[in-house]
Amino acid sequence: MDEVTTMPANDVPGLQAVVQRKLGRCLLRLQQYEQLLKDMVAHAELSGPVDRLHTLREQKVACTEKKTMGMLVGMLTDSFLIQSPQNEESQTEADAGDQIGFSYRNQLEMPVEHYEATKVAIKALVDLRNKLVHHFIEHFDLWSESGCQAADGYLEESYQTINRHCLNLQCWAKTMVEARAKLALFIQSQTFEDALDGIREDGSVDWPDSGICSCLREAEAKLAEGGWTRLEAAIRWMSDANPEQTPKRYSCNSWNQVLHESRQFEIRKSHADSERTTVWYRSKVS
Repeated sequence: MDEVTTMPANDVPGLQAVVQRKLGRCLLRLQQYEQLLKDMVAHAELSGPVDRLHTLREQKVACTEKKTMGMLVGMLTDSFLIQSPQNEESQTEADAGDQIGFSYRNQLEMPVEHYEATKVAIKALVDLRNKLVHHFIEHFDLWSESGCQAADGYLEESYQTINRHCLNLQCWAKTMVEARAKLALFIQSQTFEDALDGIREDGSVDWPDSGICSCLREAEAKLAEGGWTRLEAAIRWMSDANPEQTPKRYSCNSWNQVLHESRQFEIRKSHADSERTTVWYRSKVS
């Protein structure tokens, strides 16, 4: 007759179930934190040629998906969280060359003491995450009541810590989303469109980089005759190719005034007869 071993009645199985539930709660909250962290890192900054921004954004999103939580935290504390304003030009922006470039960066400025304390706290969260995921059962005897009770208390404290970090990150993310919404409105504004064409907020014009001078140069490249371009022919071409580029937009009364005000072109006049004057222009050699 087989001997049947009777296990002593105790609360371990019930306590184990509680520990499992609380461990799962912590891990789910950590995954929420990590997912939000990925989104923030992917969208915190972007710079490059305008025609490549969508591709660059997709590449950043794909890149963050491959990062560990520790790497993501490092990226967040190195770029998003700052101790003082940073005005360095990004490398991508600097390399845009003659292409129209665009750059933005979201940052949260903190006093030095707060910044250092935040870095330490987030690093501790990463360590906590690694302990829960990889080493939890090494630290607690889940086959005894005392071990389960100790694990239960540890998980309660851990959840409070994780939840506090999640709430902080949600506040930072909300600020970032609001900033991006304001940026989107600005990009759609006339002020932004003017800025791209070299028109400053005070109405003055950055003539060398202005849209109208760029169009005059483009017309020159297409229509030049013996090194000179007839202004009349350039105007006709621009009215079809870039109708928004008009002297009035740059506070000028005529195309002749644009040529004179910009100081970017040499001007020559020829007379076919006593009543008709033809204006020619060519870019100045710097």
